[in-house]
Amino acid sequence: MLDLRTLSIFAKVAEQRSFVRAARDLGMTQSGVSNAISRLEDQLGVRLLARTTRRVGLTEDGAALFDRCRQILADLDEAEQVLTRARLRPAGRLRIDMPICFGRLKVVPLLGAFRAQYPEIQLVTSFTDRYVDLVEEGIDLAVRLGPLQDSSLIVRRLTRSQFRLAAAPAYFARHGRPRSLDDLARHNCLAFTGLETRRIRDWRFRRGDGEVTFTPAGDMSFSDAGALAAAAIAGYGLAQMRDYYADSAIAAGELEPVLEKLKPAAEPVSLVYPQARHLSPKVRVFIDYMTAQFR
Repeated sequence: MLDLRTLSIFAKVAEQRSFVRAARDLGMTQSGVSNAISRLEDQLGVRLLARTTRRVGLTEDGAALFDRCRQILADLDEAEQVLTRARLRPAGRLRIDMPICFGRLKVVPLLGAFRAQYPEIQLVTSFTDRYVDLVEEGIDLAVRLGPLQDSSLIVRRLTRSQFRLAAAPAYFARHGRPRSLDDLARHNCLAFTGLETRRIRDWRFRRGDGEVTFTPAGDMSFSDAGALAAAAIAGYGLAQMRDYYADSAIAAGELEPVLEKLKPAAEPVSLVYPQARHLSPKVRVFIDYMTAQFR
């Protein structure tokens, strides 16, 4: 493998047709330049330069190598300029992964203003509720709900999310309001089932310093949280859902919360990204923008 430093020395000598001028331009000694050329010729097994006491010329092999060197070095210089510009200006593709519901309701509405502020960043967003390996799947950063498992990631807290139990006013008019956890057994409790596990998600409630769980039993279950919220709004039964579904419906009078004193502790919503010595501008500005918006 040819050494780029040695190639750049050869290119400078070929360009200047002089060891002295090349050494001056490179900030090297003349002997250092001469030794580098000798090592390159030994490595390739050909003479590259025709030396006389007055001038330095290129051999046929040297001229062929010089033509290639100029293109290689020009390409490297252009690549360095591109990277330097990217380092100074937020630009390029930014890959973001986020939970389906939270991303759709809370993140997507914020992307328009971000795009207007940073038009040279191309957002590539994916939505999934499964665990995503950021490094393995080439994701720049992700939104995560709840406690984090991967300690190798850098974490920036965005906000908190909480489960709330609610139903439509029409449902309460027909069936009454539960006053305790024991009352839930007499209600139609709408269940959420995970897409991958197909298991019903237990409802969680605060009790004293800890939590208790309740497995909802009703005549309907949903694998989509948006459908679960819609079913509750339609009056089909009680549902425990995250606040970013319930809050707006409660404010609009479409849902009424119950057992609020027993709702579980709020969980963190975080931005996570792989540890990196030099964080790219596009990632940094997105992190700063999102934390400011949720603040």
